Amino acid sequence: MEYNAKFTAMRPGQLRHRDHRFEWTRAEFEQWAQGVAQRHGYSVQFHPIGDADPELGPPTQLGVFQR
Repeated sequence: MEYNAKFTAMRPGQLRHRDHRFEWTRAEFEQWAQGVAQRHGYSVQFHPIGDADPELGPPTQLGVFQR
């Protein structure tokens, strides 16, 4: 979600893709994923997808859950 600032034509609250139901910040996603992993006996690793902006981070991210 932080990366959305790079899209100057986007209105506040607008989602990047019509298929998106919501967007989280990196911290929100990591908090959610860590909670799910902990509750279900998994570990989770986070990986950036796309070129990372020094201030805004990557365009998206992925969490890999492993038991």
